[in-house]
Amino acid sequence: MARTARSNSFGEAIQHLSHIRLRVVGEGILRHTVFSLDDVSQKALPNLTMSPANNREPTKLANFVSQRIALEGKTTGLNEYFKINRIILFMKDYNSGEYPG
Repeated sequence: MARTARSNSFGEAIQHLSHIRLRVVGEGILRHTVFSLDDVSQKALPNLTMSPANNREPTKLANFVSQRIALEGKTTGLNEYFKINRIILFMKDYNSGEYPG
């Protein structure tokens, strides 16, 4: 029986990351970027201004296509911090196949 891309858990299927929703609290500005395999391509997402108490979960548009996707979140200022309680990635299969060999 042939394996389909949906049942494949090895990451060969091409994925489309459309949005990212974060439940984050902290102080400062959270800068986040998505990367493909070996950082060949990357996309900086809109910055998120954080607050110590927050009743919202902002959704950021990503529009990124790759086989595997890494998400980096960071702050760059002194005394800035963040605590992420939840990350929701809105993804779907972009292509039923794989990249050609």
